[in-house]
Amino acid sequence: WCFIQPKLGSPRTQFVLPRSCPLSFMLIAHLVAALGLLASTPQQDADWIECTPTTVAFDGGFPVTVTNPIARALERGAPGSVIYLEPGDYPAFRINFGRGDDNAETSGGTRLLPVTLRGGPGVRIRAPKGGDTVAINQRSPVKFITFEDIEFEPSYRSAIIFFRVDPGTVHEGFHFYDCDVIGGWDHVKATGQRSKWAVTGQGLKDFEWIGRNERSHIRDIKDEHAFYLQNPAGDITIENVEATRLGRTFVQFTSRSKEGLPGVGRITVRNCRVSDACLAAGDAYKGGSAFTLTGNSPKATFLFEGNSYRAGYQPRLKKLTREGVPYGTGAFVAWSEGESVRNGTVILRDNDFRMASDCGERPLVAIGACTEVRLEGENQFHAGAFGVALSLDAPRRVGVPEPLPNSKVRVDVAPILTGRVEVTGKSPDEATLTKLGLRTP
Repeated sequence: WCFIQPKLGSPRTQFVLPRSCPLSFMLIAHLVAALGLLASTPQQDADWIECTPTTVAFDGGFPVTVTNPIARALERGAPGSVIYLEPGDYPAFRINFGRGDDNAETSGGTRLLPVTLRGGPGVRIRAPKGGDTVAINQRSPVKFITFEDIEFEPSYRSAIIFFRVDPGTVHEGFHFYDCDVIGGWDHVKATGQRSKWAVTGQGLKDFEWIGRNERSHIRDIKDEHAFYLQNPAGDITIENVEATRLGRTFVQFTSRSKEGLPGVGRITVRNCRVSDACLAAGDAYKGGSAFTLTGNSPKATFLFEGNSYRAGYQPRLKKLTREGVPYGTGAFVAWSEGESVRNGTVILRDNDFRMASDCGERPLVAIGACTEVRLEGENQFHAGAFGVALSLDAPRRVGVPEPLPNSKVRVDVAPILTGRVEVTGKSPDEATLTKLGLRTP
C-alpha cells in the first residue's frame, strides 16, 4: 500500500513509498508528483534547485525533463537560491527577453542574497550554432546573479553578453567566479569554433570576473576581445585571469558618447597573465593593444596592477603578421579615440609587459587622454622591435598629436625600461625625463 502525507513546511505533498509498494503505484506516484511540480512552477520559489543537462528538480522533488533546465531553474529562483549544475553540457539561455523556451524571466537576487548558479568540473554551457551562449537583458530589471565554476563555449557572437541599456539603467551585480571561456579557434590553421567576444556588455555596475581558487582561463577567441566593456556604470573587477590567443584585446574599456553615459566607477584589472592578443586575420593581425582604454570616463579610476603581457615567444604564432611588419602590437594603450573628454585617473602598478626582441610594431606602453597618470611600484616595460617602451601623449599617426594630452603624470617609482621613452612622439631631453620622474636628479 502507499499513502500521501503533507511535507512539513512545504505546500507540496510528499510520497511515502514502503518497500512493499507495488511498482505500478510507484509509477503513478512519480507521475502525480511531476504533474504537480509542473503545475506549480509559475507560483512557487525554490531555495534548492538541481539541474542536469536535461532535467530540473526543486527542493528535493522529482527531476522533470525540460528543454532548457537552467532557464527553468532561474524562473523559480529567489534571493538566496542556489542552482546546482551536475556535470554535462547545458544549452545556451537568455534572461528577460520575454519569449522562447531558452528564455528565463527573473528578477534575480539581492546584494546580500544573490541567486547562485554553482557548477563544478565538467559543467559546460555550450553555444548554439549562432548567437550568444548567455544573453542578459534589462527588458525587466534583473540583478545579482552569481556564476561559479562553469565553462562557457562561445559561438557566432559572445559567451556572455549584456545587452545595451537605456541611460540610467544598469546591469548590476553579475559575478563570475572560477569561470572559463574556451573558444576553440586555431588562428594558425584558421579553423575551429568561430567566436567574436568572450564577455561584452554596456552599462555594467558591480561586475566581477575573478579566479578565486585558481586562475580563470580565456583562450582561442577568433575575432575580437576577451572583455569588451562599454560605458561602465560602476565598479568592475577582472582578476586572476589567464588569457591567450585572442582576436583583439584582453580588455577594452570604452565610453563613447554616442553609445551612452560617460564611464564611472573604479575599474580594476589585477593579477592577469595575458599572451598573444590581437591576432584576428580581419584586422591584418594588428587589432589594438592587449590592454586598451579609450576616453570619456572623467570620473572613473582605472587600476592595472600585477598584470603581465607576453608576445612573440610562441614560434608557431609569429607568422601571423603583415608582410614586412614585426609580429605583435602593443601591451597597453590609453587614448581619446576621438572623444572630447579625458579619462580620470589611470594607475599602473607592478605590471610586467614585454615583447620578444624581434616583435612589436608600436610603443609597448602608450598613455594619453588622462586627467592623471600614476606609475607606482615595480613596473617593467620591455620593448621589442619597435624600440619604444613608454610613450606619453603618443600621436595616433605621424604628425597628428593626441588631441587630449595627459593633464598630470606622476611617477612614484621609475619603471624598469628596455627601450626608449617618448613624449608626443619625440625623445625628451634629460630635464624633461627628470621632471617626469623617469630619471633620478
